[in-house]
Amino acid sequence: MANLDLRLSKNFTLGEFLRSSTAERHEKIAIEQNDPSEEVIDNLRYLCANTLQPLRERLGAPMKITSGYRCKSLNDLVGSTDRSQHLKGQAADVQLSAAFVKSARFLKAKNRIIARVKSLTGNDLREDANSNFYLFSYICIRLEGLDIDQVIHEYGEKLGKPGWVHVASSEGERNRRQILALGRYLDGGKDKPDLIGALNYGTWS
Repeated sequence: MANLDLRLSKNFTLGEFLRSSTAERHEKIAIEQNDPSEEVIDNLRYLCANTLQPLRERLGAPMKITSGYRCKSLNDLVGSTDRSQHLKGQAADVQLSAAFVKSARFLKAKNRIIARVKSLTGNDLREDANSNFYLFSYICIRLEGLDIDQVIHEYGEKLGKPGWVHVASSEGERNRRQILALGRYLDGGKDKPDLIGALNYGTWS
């Protein structure tokens, strides 16, 4: 079993990326899930050091990993494909603390995002845009300066209120800097917007 307390970066530990309530309900899957290869751990360390930790520091707010690495059995159980970067430890589903949009502590960072969205789209962010959308927006705006393969606005209530943000990056592979959205509120359940289209998910456009 892996050392769950292993620090991958300043603010992230290995245990955060292995935790799975689904796996915990299946003893054999839980054992597999908590025994990742050294390659997977190295990939998670790269994801943290080059993508998630920089985001954590620039936004200043806590981030929760809702799904990180998935062993093959867990990935199959949740109905994901063999192409999923979660299998390699190259992706995580992330939620930004709700305090980001509620607390004055984060007002400066929040206002920078609001101003940048306005300057790029000409539209104001909606007041109901949630903290995850601010995370999604920030990544989209800074896409060229971050080590990102994919950023995905995933599910949740509606556009501008994703349930979480999928973030993927990988060492030694070409990062596509691809923006996607998944959700029942989209035609066909999927969208591949450009930068302006992605930011307008949360505006009054």
